Amino acid sequence: MTKADPKSEFLTGPQVQARYQKSAVTIWRWVRDDALGFPAPIQINRLNYWRLSDLEAWEAAQATQGEAA
Repeated sequence: MTKADPKSEFLTGPQVQARYQKSAVTIWRWVRDDALGFPAPIQINRLNYWRLSDLEAWEAAQATQGEAA
């Protein structure tokens, strides 16, 4: 048995909310804010999922911006 590639792991909406301790409304505001650059979800069977690698890349970019300020 092989392990799943962590780069292909997906998080559900509630998991993303828990990760950032924000409401669903806040997450959707982030998605719609082009300046923030928060990753858009991928729809699978009408449900939204975020690629973990996309979220981690966004977090790294946020950390870099914080250091530059």
